[in-house]
Amino acid sequence: MPTDENLRARGCAIVSICNLSMLTDETSVHLFLLCPFAVELWSWIGGKLNCVIDLTTVAALSDCVPVRCSTQVADIFVAAIVHTLHIIWLSRNSLRFSSNVVSIHAAKVRLQAAVSLSGNLSAGQCLLLDAPILDAFAVSPHHRRVMDIITVSWKAPSPPWKKVNTDGSVVNNRAACGGIFRDHLGTFLGAFSCNLGHASVFSSEVQGIIFALEFAALHGWTNLWLECDSTSAIVVFKSPSLVPIMLRNRWHNALRLGVWVISSHIYREGSVCADRLANLGHSITSAVWHSTLPPDLGFDYFRDRCGLPNYRFP
Repeated sequence: MPTDENLRARGCAIVSICNLSMLTDETSVHLFLLCPFAVELWSWIGGKLNCVIDLTTVAALSDCVPVRCSTQVADIFVAAIVHTLHIIWLSRNSLRFSSNVVSIHAAKVRLQAAVSLSGNLSAGQCLLLDAPILDAFAVSPHHRRVMDIITVSWKAPSPPWKKVNTDGSVVNNRAACGGIFRDHLGTFLGAFSCNLGHASVFSSEVQGIIFALEFAALHGWTNLWLECDSTSAIVVFKSPSLVPIMLRNRWHNALRLGVWVISSHIYREGSVCADRLANLGHSITSAVWHSTLPPDLGFDYFRDRCGLPNYRFP
């Protein structure tokens, strides 16, 4: 953004002042977070969203989005943040370049209209509990239809096949992967977790597959059904050129280990155990083989073994 702070950093010699407050020079942090005009606007939109918005940094603004909420409500929260930043910038430009003062009331009216439009255009869907937030912005609810809810169940392989579910995870640019092996009765055979350091999501998914092939060969499981929640990772069996260049040698070696593989995709809701193992990889320093079932997997493992379904909501 061409704030005075950024213009000066690029060599422009200008006298800087925040046009909205006339209290100090204009920096990105002051203009969008600390200026009394911005603070009042954020406070107002926070009241509408029924949350307290963290104004310590611009990056912290997104922390107000609920971790678990409907997709339509998530879209409203994101729209509120983006439109608030945009209206602060428009108000600043209107005053600086046209000498038109935008009142806080006018800014709120424009912000209300922008968030309402975004919420109504959202492709997300909502729950009945979302009514207060939807009403606050005059957004029409997009209710989920029962026919859109997908039942996802883990299925055991037929003998002599062994099944492995793998997953990759990236948190704060740090990657990990994990996988769990089970037989035709759903019996736990073993699992692995691995910290991969810096890697992309796709790379972590592929490395999870490579680890699964290596551990299967190590234990003599030559008939392997590999199941992953990443469709792009499964494609590497048909298109090996998609494997990241740094992993290709290891990938080709893994294919020569004598393990006969069939692969399939499953939604994340049906591969919860593998997802937990991948998250567990962030807390270790290298690859770990679990010969006994990790306690964190107990509930989801027995759900899978008993054939209890999980549900994927649109």
